This record gives sequence, structure tokens and C-alpha cells, in this order.
Amino acid sequence: MSIFKRAFLYVARKRGKTILLFAILLIMATFVLTGLSIWKASEAAQLDLRQSLGGKFDVFVDWSNSPYVVKEPVKEVVDEETGKTSSSFLMYSAVQFTPENIAAIKGVSGVKYCGARQDNLLPFDGLSLFPGTISTDAKYQGYTKTLGVCSTEDDELFTTGTLTLAEGRHIAADDTHAAIISQDAAERNELKIGDYLTAHSYSVEDQGFTGQEIKVQIIGLFTPHAVEQFGETVATYDKIQNRVFVDLQTSKEIDGGEINYGFSALHVAIDDPQDMARVVADVKALPGIDWQAFTVEMDNETYENAAAPLAALNELVVTLLVVIVVVSAIILALILTLWTKSRIHEIGVFLSVGIRKPAIIGQYLIEALLISVLAFGLSYFTSNAVAGQIGNHLLEQSIQTEPEDGNDIVAAAAAVDVGADNLIQKPLPTENGIQVSVGLDNLAQLCLIGLAIIFVAVSASSITVMRLKPREILSKMS
Repeated sequence: MSIFKRAFLYVARKRGKTILLFAILLIMATFVLTGLSIWKASEAAQLDLRQSLGGKFDVFVDWSNSPYVVKEPVKEVVDEETGKTSSSFLMYSAVQFTPENIAAIKGVSGVKYCGARQDNLLPFDGLSLFPGTISTDAKYQGYTKTLGVCSTEDDELFTTGTLTLAEGRHIAADDTHAAIISQDAAERNELKIGDYLTAHSYSVEDQGFTGQEIKVQIIGLFTPHAVEQFGETVATYDKIQNRVFVDLQTSKEIDGGEINYGFSALHVAIDDPQDMARVVADVKALPGIDWQAFTVEMDNETYENAAAPLAALNELVVTLLVVIVVVSAIILALILTLWTKSRIHEIGVFLSVGIRKPAIIGQYLIEALLISVLAFGLSYFTSNAVAGQIGNHLLEQSIQTEPEDGNDIVAAAAAVDVGADNLIQKPLPTENGIQVSVGLDNLAQLCLIGLAIIFVAVSASSITVMRLKPREILSKMS
């Protein structure tokens, strides 16, 4: 009789033992498969979280330590009442980021985009602005924020969807005297694509925009994702509808000289926050950038706070999996050991008819595997029924152990602060829990883990009897 037939007949004959072993294997498989599916869901949620939040770091002129920072006196003013003299200074860096530097950083693996701006507050002749909700100094009532960029298509306000190009085209790196304004401002001022706005360069002597006349052509119109809500405070020059984007060459002319020929700060966004250290190292290794002039400030706090509950869940699930596997192996080994000792007579008979010990152990292994096939198959359905509830309960417990500000981040909903430069935030993947489902890959992993547990348990349970000699077995039988 073959080993497989003997195993099948034993399993069919010993129904009580078969049912008990089936129940043990089903419970073990359900817990293991549930843990594996939660683990997979947690890993997927962490990946979604990293893709949703991304990472970012800023590179800017080190105004305190850079040897290239220049401070020049501009004008001395005498106070008529006190007679005291006060001096104003112009401070700038002789080394700045160029469009070529930006292009090189964009080429680094893992960089999503690299944006840079030259911010100016200046008036445009005859441009009617949307009034803000707070009063400003009379000097700046007709001023608006003008952003000098290499390319609006790569600017963070557009890449995140805070602003959308509605008509025309983006400002490109080779554009000169080009501008993009809001569709609302165009309607308010009866402007269209192809029309011109007029500004003046900055005059050091007058300390104002009274210098050379500069005309820029409107090549595109943008629409904001949202405007400020009732009750929010925003200055006129900071309202999203009043923003004006211009090309870098125009921004240099507005400054009234070659002092700001490039950018003193860059904003870099990366695909995966886990790659932050590697990406920063790669950027610092780029040729053509003098790092004596610049410093890097990494901002990974949002991701780390939001990912903390998922990381805690991951550690908890791994720990539970290890405990479940070890305990299952021990329990299974103990039960099989007791059953093996009760089969000493059977072992003696097998040995007496010439069946070798490895064949006897193989029969025990096949018996367990026949039962495990049914148990593992049924565990697919039992795990699907409980995995989601258990996974989200464990996630809730992990969130409750985090600081309150971490909870606020995890529960963050989509929001836009249009009164400043804050960007659209997407709902985080953990906001509505994690989506747990048992897949075929989990079932395959269960089979491998279950096979290892059964092999270890059967081997351990057979050691005490199989090391006995036939004469010792016969003496025990008598």
C-alpha cells in the first residue's frame, strides 16, 4: 500500500482527530492570512501616503555664512526731529541659482519638480485690483505680488492644481516680457491674451518703481482652484486673483539691475519622502553649484507624522505574525507529539513489515497536509470576513497612541488657503481607514508559512518516538 493511500485512509478513519486538527489549522491559517493581508494593506497605504504627500526641501542662500553675500549702503536719511542719521542697505548674493542649475536638479532621480521664483511687490499702470479684506499701508495699495519664474508649468502653484491655466500658454524659459494673470483680473480690466501691462523698474535713488518703463504681454490666463472664504484675512497684494507671473528676464529688469540675475531660493519636491536623504545627497553632488553659498532645509515632518500610525500598525502586525506562527508551531507540535505517542503500536507494526522511519514520518506529514489543504482554502473566506474590521481597529489603536498634532495630520481633508502660498492638500489615504482584502498572493504566502509550520511540527513530534529502536518500541507496546 502506498504512503499516500495509508495517509488518506488514516485521515478518513480517525474523524475526531481529523476534525480537531482541521479546526486548529483553520484558526491558525485565518490569523496568519489576516495578518498578511493587513500587512499588505498597510504597505499599500504607506505607498499611497508617500505618493500623496511627497516630500520637499528648500535650497536657499545662506545669508549668515555665505562668503558671497554683499551688503551695500543705499541711502542715508536724517530724521528732522532728532537729527539722527539712519542708513539703508541693499543685501544680495553674488552667487545665485541659474536656470541651468534648476534644469540639472530636475534631472536628479526622484525629483518631481523644482521651482524658483523672484517675488516683487510692484504696481502696474492702470491695473484695477481686487480689494483685500485687511487694510494695507497707503504706499502698497496699488501693489500686487509679481512672481518671476523660469517656467509657470513647473511652478508649484500649477503643479499642485492650486492654479490652472485656463487660456493661452505657460511662460517658458526662453520667454521675455511675457505675463500670465488671472482670468478674473482680465475680465475686471477688460484685458485679453495679447494685450500689454505696463510697469517700471526699481529706482534705487527714489526707492520705488519709478525707473524705466517695462511692457509685458499677456500670454495666458489662470483660474484659481478656490478663493478666500468669507471672514478670511488677506491683503490686496496677496489675493490670488491679483497675482501676476512674469518671465525671469522681466523680473531682472524690474529689479533695476543685474543684482538678481538668478534665484536666491529653490523649492524642490520629490516623489517619495523615504528617498529624501538620497535625493539631497545627489543634488549636493551636482557640478556647477557652489555649496558655500547655499544651505538646504528639509521638510519631512508632515509625512513622518502622517506615516507614524501606519508604521506603528506595520510593527504591530509583524509582531503578531511572528507570535502567531511560533505559537501555532508549538501547539501543533504538542498535539502531534501526543498523537504520535498514541500510535506506537502502529509504528511498531510498520517497522516490523520493513517500512522505514522516513516513510512513516512522510505519512504523518501527508496526513497533516491533506487536512491543511481544506483548512487553508476555507481560511480565505474566514479571513476576508474579519480582516477589514481587525485592520481598521488596529489602525485606530495606533492613531490613538500618536500625538494630537499627528492625529490632525492624519485626519486632514482637502483644503486650500488662497490668501498665502499654501497649496492644495489631498485627503490622506488613512482618513477613511485602510482597505484590507485577502488576495491570492496572500494565500500563496500562507501556504508557504503553513507548510513550514507543519513540517517543523511533524518533525518535532516524531523525534521522541522515531529515535527509539524497534526493540524499545515493542517493549513499550507490551
